[in-house]
Amino acid sequence: MKKSILIACLGLVSLGLQAQSISLAGEWNVELGKSGSAFAKSKRASQGEAKRAILPGTIDTNHLGFAPKDTMETTHLTRLYAYKGAARYSRIINIPKDWKKKPVELFLERTRPTWVYVDGELVDSCNFISAPQRYLLPKKVKPGKHFLEIVVDNGKGVPDQVYGSSHAYTEDTQTNWNGIIGRIELQLASSTDCKSTETLAGAISSRSVVPLAGAVPSRSVASPSALQMPDFAKDFHIKGAHFYANGHRIFLRGKHDAAVWPLTGHVEMSVEGWMKYLGTCKEYGINHVRFHSWCPPEAAFVAADSLGIYLQPELPFWGSFDKKDERLMAFLHQEGENILREYGHHPSFRMMALGNELWGDIDKMKKFVDDFRKIAPDKYYTFGSNYYLGYQGIKEGMDYFTTCRIGGEGWGKYNTHTRGSFSFADAYDGGMINHFHPNSTMNFDEACDKAGIPIISHETGQFQTYPDYREMKKYTGVLHPYNFEVFRRRLAAAGMLSQADDFHKASGLWSVKLYKADIEMDLRTRNMAGFQLLDIQDYPGQGSAFVGILDAFMESKGITTPEEWRQWCSPVVPLLEMKKFCFEDGEKILAKVKVANYGGSSLKGKKLKWRLAEDEGVLNIFSYDEGLVDVGELNGVFHVQKPTKLLLTLNIEGTEARNSYELWVYPKKALEKKGVIIARDLNLEVVKVLEKGGKVLWMPTASSHFVAADDTLLQADNATPYTVGGLFQTDYWNYRMFKTICENNKKKASPGTLGILTNPEHPIFKGFPTEMHTNWQWFPVIKESHPLVLDNFAKDYRPIVQVIDNIERNHKLGLVMEWKVGAGKLLVCMSDLEKAAKYPEGKAFYQSVIDYMRSADFNPSAEITVDELKKKLAEKPRLVSLKELNNISQY
Repeated sequence: MKKSILIACLGLVSLGLQAQSISLAGEWNVELGKSGSAFAKSKRASQGEAKRAILPGTIDTNHLGFAPKDTMETTHLTRLYAYKGAARYSRIINIPKDWKKKPVELFLERTRPTWVYVDGELVDSCNFISAPQRYLLPKKVKPGKHFLEIVVDNGKGVPDQVYGSSHAYTEDTQTNWNGIIGRIELQLASSTDCKSTETLAGAISSRSVVPLAGAVPSRSVASPSALQMPDFAKDFHIKGAHFYANGHRIFLRGKHDAAVWPLTGHVEMSVEGWMKYLGTCKEYGINHVRFHSWCPPEAAFVAADSLGIYLQPELPFWGSFDKKDERLMAFLHQEGENILREYGHHPSFRMMALGNELWGDIDKMKKFVDDFRKIAPDKYYTFGSNYYLGYQGIKEGMDYFTTCRIGGEGWGKYNTHTRGSFSFADAYDGGMINHFHPNSTMNFDEACDKAGIPIISHETGQFQTYPDYREMKKYTGVLHPYNFEVFRRRLAAAGMLSQADDFHKASGLWSVKLYKADIEMDLRTRNMAGFQLLDIQDYPGQGSAFVGILDAFMESKGITTPEEWRQWCSPVVPLLEMKKFCFEDGEKILAKVKVANYGGSSLKGKKLKWRLAEDEGVLNIFSYDEGLVDVGELNGVFHVQKPTKLLLTLNIEGTEARNSYELWVYPKKALEKKGVIIARDLNLEVVKVLEKGGKVLWMPTASSHFVAADDTLLQADNATPYTVGGLFQTDYWNYRMFKTICENNKKKASPGTLGILTNPEHPIFKGFPTEMHTNWQWFPVIKESHPLVLDNFAKDYRPIVQVIDNIERNHKLGLVMEWKVGAGKLLVCMSDLEKAAKYPEGKAFYQSVIDYMRSADFNPSAEITVDELKKKLAEKPRLVSLKELNNISQY
């Protein structure tokens, strides 16, 4: 703000001072499909062809592009005014008399490759996309009026790979816009030092020095000692496995940023806009942002400086770092130099990566880092974030490592992992959270203790939430949510549109608990230096990945609050280490209490209060240490008369640090199954029981048999259309994309579901406390399940426990169902409760089901005949054909 005021003051003629800059914001002429100069025709027909555009802006924001031909797009939001190619922007400029004999510069804060003409003569061209372009006007351009033309081309000028492999360009988020955004000014030039590494045609330039202001920004990187560093960035350094600032150990609580700006389709350029965005991040405890394959503008750094948030920009690339591709290497090297020289003076800019999930020449990556370190030695560098998907491990030249794993591992092992969830293509059973019985002891010590440098968990989370179709009304800008419309129509066709809001809420509330678990695994790791979530914000591309706890607009989805989220995403977090969350009456509880202390001061002398039901107590903190601090233990015995859910709370007196954990305790008793027929196969004998008015609990396993209408047997397993597998956590990222990847890599695909939806007031849960959504006590039941596809059953039929399917497939899925069948009553449970019952929570669910069936409450409202049931079970459900959706990071 002070800078803006200063510029404004310098521009006031009334003060008698010479203007330092002249804004060119406002109305311009624009001609689509035009390159070169129109100066010779500027007063003739060409002007009739021109349209009006407001700059700063784009072809999209000026509504000058072309309407979409495809309104069925689901891989990303759809541009309503798309355009790709050359666009010639022109206007008259007036150079003041008092600028006579002074070097004049054209400043374009952010744009695509450009060619600049003054009075019909080419000044130069430039292809900088991460930093401003600066053109030094020829000396013969005297004070007075001149015809300025800027040709912007979003279809050429950068290496081909960049268009689909950088969030500076990709249609997945920011879009490949054409225009000029940010400041557009004439300035009194401060420097004429200009170099270029390639021409826009793509070949390596033979010119060593050309008059291309912008090829190397005139700003140089200030040394750290010359800066007045705020405390959050003061003395930022690495010692061993951790980052330090202002003398204290810090933990980077980060988010991934992919340039998601749904209203404009281009990055925000104002400090105010970035203050709002980063301010929301800070509300949710975020102190670090990693910019995935792009670099934000000056305003982002200014806002981050003010708010105390550490930024990691990246080169605009994602893919093969091929040293033989001289054009790509020259472009990326120049972009890196530009980023460092343009933004390197900002206190918030402390780290930098070479791009996202790179593979290719590791020696070339090191050479880049070595070169950049000479330009800005105060920064810390890594190779591409999660380069080689972590399999190559740590290499010389890396100051820190942003990764999902440290080196390779055997399939089915997790000893190198640095995050809790994965796709089924990248880790057995989707990673540790989905695979292991729920607990709060798992961490990544085994991987991180061997590293020796700071490890940042890469793209942590990626837990899907079913979309909120009410969000569609927010899209009032240049991008339209046709993807939402398609998904909504699919759900309506499947007969479940009335459940959309419940799907969103149930999957969302469960995803928040999963994010908590993943984050706390990082905090429990003594030598973990931070995480970069994917994400607190939805990602509208790559098949539409609704993985945020906030929507694409960084606004609440109604599934958590900043206050709740900060329980586990704050500088100081109390932690409870327990081997499990479910117990039986009389069982001992033994838990360790720790604190992740990155708050900048010792907690010695503080009291940590705990409370569990009617019991409470205090633990004294004796440690001076920062980092992961051991506080003490909790031990005791659970006593309950009935199944009970408990909440164990922790808080540090005199601070905002608090946290909570849900526990479940069940009476200890043997299973009582009398009064109910339990069947594995729906054979003729079982059918006779139903016809005579009996009660049947049918639990088909993966090897069970369905009975067709002609009494023949039909095999039903997870490979048929009849069932899907049991997935505990919500599906990772996007079902369609990772199904494609799994199939291409000959790996088992994820079951693709998003948790359960149920009514906690249903009498079947009298012995099994639950919410409407999945929680930790459901683990053994869900892991042993194979939900039944109910597409062929009545449209209005709803299971007692429904499994939420993904947006691509939209099956109606049942985990627990009931019908009146003839004179009898049938309850179907698509989980092997005999196996689940080896855990207290599984046994409690099993008993609760049987108790329900023996009670008067067991009175199904839906009726079906034996013949109809046989027919429905024999019919193949509708088959869903999904097109391939590939990911870049599959080297």
